[in-house]
Amino acid sequence: MLLDAAVLTIVIGVIAGGRLGRLKDLDPGIHLASFVLLLVGLWLNRHLPGVRLVGLGAFLNFLVIAANGGSMPVDRGLAERAGSDRLVELLDSPDYTMHEPATEATRLRPLADVLPLPMVPRPGFFSPGSVGDILVTVGACWLILHGLGAFGLRCKGQRAAVEDG
Repeated sequence: MLLDAAVLTIVIGVIAGGRLGRLKDLDPGIHLASFVLLLVGLWLNRHLPGVRLVGLGAFLNFLVIAANGGSMPVDRGLAERAGSDRLVELLDSPDYTMHEPATEATRLRPLADVLPLPMVPRPGFFSPGSVGDILVTVGACWLILHGLGAFGLRCKGQRAAVEDG
């Protein structure tokens, strides 16, 4: 229903003289609002293995993005050394608002994308990442391993199903 309403609103807006390109001006606010929704969802699922770690990482990313006007600061040098030509190009674009070059004025710089993280499937190259990215990744892997029952790890609901079955 929400998707239908959104599509209908866009069609009406364009007919009424609006332009889709103007939506980019909402980007930082929508980006921050999406984090709030994500954090609420993670809070509601905090009982699942690894989700608290995912939540902490997402919260740290939210903090640095909010402190920097809605964009995640990125260490340009790391992006260049990683061969992330597209990201470097986007950092120079005034229309791209998801990331921005980290500077001396960057707030909460240690929480920004300033860590060299391994990229998959290109081992040997590194991508800029954040402390929050590491926590999200570790928490998500923990959740997946529990969900798979790997290493003998099982969630409470899985134990009852195995014992009953």
